[in-house]
Amino acid sequence: MPRPKSSASAGTRQRLSDAALDLFHLRGYNGTSVQDIVAAAGAPKGTFYNHFASKEDLALDSVARYSAAMGLEMLDEKQGGTPRERIVNHLRYITGLGDTMGDRGCLLGNFASEIPAHSDVLRAAVDAGFGRWVAALTVAIEQARAADELHGDEPARDLAGFVVSGYEGAAARAKASGNPDALREFFTITTTRILT
Repeated sequence: MPRPKSSASAGTRQRLSDAALDLFHLRGYNGTSVQDIVAAAGAPKGTFYNHFASKEDLALDSVARYSAAMGLEMLDEKQGGTPRERIVNHLRYITGLGDTMGDRGCLLGNFASEIPAHSDVLRAAVDAGFGRWVAALTVAIEQARAADELHGDEPARDLAGFVVSGYEGAAARAKASGNPDALREFFTITTTRILT
């Protein structure tokens, strides 16, 4: 029977997880080694495999953590505000994240362009992250249309997918330039011209 993990062990796992998320976001999957992660976490290399089966397993953890921090709950009607206000607040939030990390892009977008051929399980996790985002945005768009806050006849899911793709393009441009202006442009055009 496995021994229960000590709090020190749980702390090591958290440090590895935090370091991996930071490094994967900064350098990408292929640009980050297990050695880079353990060094950044201040952990002996041998402890890595006590907590994660592989670098791919840790990348899955990073995708889950990054996806959970994207503010999708802001789109839920339980958050209050009108549907359009919730959409705008969500877009402000995600583009605000980009302002502090304009040279990093979006972890999901970065991984999507780098790993599909490398790992089916990681590709599927990234695709699922995008899928959850599009689904949450679709519901909010449908609610905004029902409240007569948004107009247009394109399917709500198509519009949601377009917005997510637009964000990903802006995040990639911000990463390439090291400047968050593309994210500001995305927010302004999306909220004043597209979601009207």
